Amino acid sequence: MGMAVSYEANGKTKLDIWQRHCNISIMIARKYYSDRVKKALGRNPVVALLGPRQCGKTTLARQMIPAGHPQYFDLEDLVVVRLMENPMTALQGIRGLVVIDEAQRQPGLFPVLRVLADRAEQPATFLILGSASPELSRQAAESLAGRVEIIEMRGFDLNELPAGAQATLWQRGGFPRSYLAADEESSVTWRKNFIRTFLERDLAALGFGLSPAL
Repeated sequence: MGMAVSYEANGKTKLDIWQRHCNISIMIARKYYSDRVKKALGRNPVVALLGPRQCGKTTLARQMIPAGHPQYFDLEDLVVVRLMENPMTALQGIRGLVVIDEAQRQPGLFPVLRVLADRAEQPATFLILGSASPELSRQAAESLAGRVEIIEMRGFDLNELPAGAQATLWQRGGFPRSYLAADEESSVTWRKNFIRTFLERDLAALGFGLSPAL
Protein backbone atom coordinates (compact mmCIF):
# COMPACT_ATOMS: atom_id res chain seq x y z
CA MET A 1 0.00 0.00 0.00
CA GLY A 2 1.45 3.37 -1.00
CA MET A 3 1.77 6.17 1.51
CA ALA A 4 3.33 9.55 2.04
CA VAL A 5 4.40 11.42 5.15
CA SER A 6 3.94 15.17 5.39
CA TYR A 7 4.69 17.63 8.19
CA GLU A 8 2.45 20.44 9.33
CA ALA A 9 3.56 23.81 10.67
CA ASN A 10 3.07 22.74 14.28
CA GLY A 11 6.01 20.36 13.92
CA LYS A 12 4.09 17.09 13.88
CA THR A 13 3.98 14.27 11.39
CA LYS A 14 0.85 13.52 9.41
CA LEU A 15 0.64 10.20 7.59
CA ASP A 16 -1.61 10.40 4.53
CA ILE A 17 -2.43 7.08 2.87
CA TRP A 18 -2.51 7.55 -0.88
CA GLN A 19 -5.60 5.40 -1.32
CA ARG A 20 -8.59 7.64 -0.57
CA HIS A 21 -10.61 4.88 1.06
CA CYS A 22 -7.98 4.65 3.84
CA ASN A 23 -8.63 7.92 5.64
CA ILE A 24 -5.90 7.71 8.30
CA SER A 25 -3.97 10.49 10.03
CA ILE A 26 -1.36 9.88 12.72
CA MET A 27 0.51 12.63 14.52
CA ILE A 28 4.01 12.08 15.89
CA ALA A 29 6.04 15.01 17.20
CA ARG A 30 9.77 15.23 16.34
CA LYS A 31 10.34 18.01 18.86
CA TYR A 32 13.71 16.72 20.06
CA TYR A 33 15.33 17.05 16.63
CA SER A 34 13.46 20.22 15.73
CA ASP A 35 14.71 21.94 18.89
CA ARG A 36 18.27 20.73 18.33
CA VAL A 37 18.36 22.02 14.76
CA LYS A 38 16.96 25.42 15.71
CA LYS A 39 19.46 25.85 18.55
CA ALA A 40 22.33 24.75 16.31
CA LEU A 41 21.33 27.25 13.61
CA GLY A 42 21.37 29.98 16.24
CA ARG A 43 25.06 29.41 17.01
CA ASN A 44 26.57 28.11 13.76
CA PRO A 45 26.64 29.30 10.16
CA VAL A 46 26.24 25.70 8.91
CA VAL A 47 24.33 22.77 10.42
CA ALA A 48 24.53 19.28 8.92
CA LEU A 49 21.56 17.02 9.64
CA LEU A 50 22.73 13.51 8.78
CA GLY A 51 20.97 10.18 8.92
CA PRO A 52 19.74 7.22 6.89
CA ARG A 53 17.27 7.72 4.08
CA GLN A 54 13.63 7.94 5.15
CA CYS A 55 14.38 8.73 8.81
CA GLY A 56 12.64 12.13 8.52
CA LYS A 57 15.39 14.63 7.64
CA THR A 58 13.62 16.18 4.65
CA THR A 59 10.25 16.43 6.31
CA LEU A 60 11.83 18.06 9.36
CA ALA A 61 13.60 20.61 7.14
CA ARG A 62 10.35 21.39 5.34
CA GLN A 63 8.88 22.59 8.61
CA MET A 64 11.36 25.45 8.33
CA ILE A 65 11.29 26.04 4.58
CA PRO A 66 8.64 24.30 2.45
CA ALA A 67 9.48 22.40 -0.71
CA GLY A 68 9.38 24.68 -3.72
CA HIS A 69 10.62 27.69 -1.76
CA PRO A 70 13.48 29.43 -3.64
CA GLN A 71 15.79 28.89 -0.66
CA TYR A 72 15.17 25.12 -0.54
CA PHE A 73 17.62 23.33 -2.84
CA ASP A 74 16.90 19.64 -3.46
CA LEU A 75 19.88 18.11 -5.26
CA GLU A 76 17.74 15.22 -6.50
CA ASP A 77 15.83 17.77 -8.63
CA LEU A 78 17.50 18.05 -12.04
CA VAL A 79 16.56 21.73 -12.34
CA VAL A 80 18.26 22.44 -9.02
CA VAL A 81 21.26 20.34 -10.01
CA ARG A 82 21.79 22.53 -13.07
CA LEU A 83 21.34 25.66 -10.98
CA MET A 84 23.91 24.45 -8.46
CA GLU A 85 26.57 23.72 -11.06
CA ASN A 86 27.95 27.04 -9.86
CA PRO A 87 27.01 27.02 -6.16
CA MET A 88 28.68 30.34 -5.38
CA THR A 89 26.53 32.15 -7.93
CA ALA A 90 23.38 30.38 -6.69
CA LEU A 91 23.95 31.01 -2.97
CA GLN A 92 25.99 34.14 -2.37
CA GLY A 93 23.10 36.61 -2.69
CA ILE A 94 20.68 34.77 -0.38
CA ARG A 95 19.83 36.04 3.10
CA GLY A 96 18.29 34.04 5.93
CA LEU A 97 17.98 30.26 6.15
CA VAL A 98 19.02 28.09 3.21
CA VAL A 99 18.27 24.34 3.08
CA ILE A 100 20.32 22.07 0.82
CA ASP A 101 18.96 18.53 0.59
CA GLU A 102 21.09 15.55 -0.55
CA ALA A 103 24.23 17.66 -0.12
CA GLN A 104 26.53 14.68 -0.73
CA ARG A 105 25.57 14.84 -4.42
CA GLN A 106 27.54 18.08 -4.90
CA PRO A 107 31.08 17.71 -3.48
CA GLY A 108 32.05 21.13 -4.80
CA LEU A 109 29.48 22.69 -2.50
CA PHE A 110 31.53 22.36 0.69
CA PRO A 111 34.41 24.72 -0.15
CA VAL A 112 31.80 27.29 -1.25
CA LEU A 113 29.96 26.95 2.07
CA ARG A 114 33.25 27.56 3.88
CA VAL A 115 33.68 30.86 2.06
CA LEU A 116 30.06 31.89 2.65
CA ALA A 117 30.22 30.91 6.33
CA ASP A 118 33.27 33.12 6.83
CA ARG A 119 31.62 36.35 5.66
CA ALA A 120 31.83 38.96 8.40
CA GLU A 121 28.14 39.87 8.34
CA GLN A 122 26.91 36.23 7.99
CA PRO A 123 23.74 37.13 6.07
CA ALA A 124 22.72 33.47 5.67
CA THR A 125 22.76 30.22 7.61
CA PHE A 126 22.80 26.83 5.91
CA LEU A 127 21.05 23.61 6.88
CA ILE A 128 22.49 20.76 4.82
CA LEU A 129 20.87 17.34 4.74
CA GLY A 130 22.50 14.11 3.74
CA SER A 131 23.03 10.44 4.37
CA ALA A 132 25.25 9.53 7.29
CA SER A 133 28.01 8.36 4.97
CA PRO A 134 31.74 8.44 5.69
CA GLU A 135 32.32 10.57 2.60
CA LEU A 136 29.85 13.26 3.58
CA SER A 137 31.17 13.37 7.15
CA ARG A 138 34.71 13.66 5.78
CA GLN A 139 33.77 16.49 3.42
CA ALA A 140 32.04 18.40 6.21
CA ALA A 141 34.91 17.85 8.65
CA GLU A 142 37.62 18.85 6.19
CA SER A 143 35.96 21.84 4.52
CA LEU A 144 33.81 23.19 7.35
CA ALA A 145 35.85 22.54 10.48
CA GLY A 146 34.91 25.09 13.14
CA ARG A 147 31.93 26.28 11.10
CA VAL A 148 29.53 23.34 11.19
CA GLU A 149 27.52 21.52 13.85
CA ILE A 150 26.63 17.95 12.95
CA ILE A 151 23.37 16.40 14.17
CA GLU A 152 22.72 12.72 13.55
CA MET A 153 19.06 11.84 13.12
CA ARG A 154 17.45 8.44 13.60
CA GLY A 155 13.97 7.06 13.24
CA PHE A 156 11.42 7.16 16.05
CA ASP A 157 12.42 6.08 19.54
CA LEU A 158 10.29 5.50 22.62
CA ASN A 159 10.79 9.06 23.88
CA GLU A 160 8.90 10.36 20.83
CA LEU A 161 6.08 7.82 20.88
CA PRO A 162 2.94 7.47 22.99
CA ALA A 163 2.73 5.06 25.90
CA GLY A 164 2.36 1.44 24.88
CA ALA A 165 4.31 1.84 21.62
CA GLN A 166 7.15 -0.48 22.56
CA ALA A 167 5.79 -3.64 20.91
CA THR A 168 5.03 -1.87 17.61
CA LEU A 169 8.41 -0.15 17.60
CA TRP A 170 10.15 -3.47 18.25
CA GLN A 171 8.24 -5.19 15.44
CA ARG A 172 8.25 -2.46 12.78
CA GLY A 173 11.33 -0.41 13.62
CA GLY A 174 11.60 3.35 13.86
CA PHE A 175 11.48 4.46 10.23
CA PRO A 176 8.34 6.64 10.02
CA ARG A 177 6.77 4.95 6.98
CA SER A 178 7.27 1.50 8.44
CA TYR A 179 6.14 2.38 11.96
CA LEU A 180 3.11 4.41 10.81
CA ALA A 181 1.96 2.02 8.08
CA ALA A 182 -1.79 1.35 8.02
CA ASP A 183 -1.32 -2.39 8.61
CA GLU A 184 1.38 -5.00 9.10
CA GLU A 185 1.45 -6.05 5.45
CA SER A 186 2.13 -2.46 4.37
CA SER A 187 4.92 -2.15 6.95
CA VAL A 188 6.60 -5.38 5.83
CA THR A 189 6.35 -4.35 2.16
CA TRP A 190 7.94 -0.98 2.89
CA ARG A 191 10.79 -2.59 4.81
CA LYS A 192 11.51 -5.08 2.04
CA ASN A 193 11.61 -2.33 -0.58
CA PHE A 194 13.79 -0.13 1.64
CA ILE A 195 16.31 -2.92 2.19
CA ARG A 196 16.44 -3.67 -1.52
CA THR A 197 16.99 0.00 -2.36
CA PHE A 198 19.70 0.25 0.29
CA LEU A 199 21.53 -2.77 -1.09
CA GLU A 200 21.28 -1.66 -4.71
CA ARG A 201 21.89 2.08 -4.29
CA ASP A 202 23.48 3.08 -1.03
CA LEU A 203 25.98 0.23 -0.62
CA ALA A 204 27.03 0.65 -4.25
CA ALA A 205 27.60 4.36 -3.60
CA LEU A 206 29.85 3.40 -0.68
CA GLY A 207 31.89 1.15 -2.95
CA PHE A 208 30.54 -2.23 -1.86
CA GLY A 209 29.87 -4.60 -4.72
CA LEU A 210 26.95 -7.03 -4.66
CA SER A 211 27.01 -10.63 -5.68
CA PRO A 212 24.95 -11.40 -8.83
CA ALA A 213 23.05 -13.90 -6.68
CA LEU A 214 21.56 -11.00 -4.72
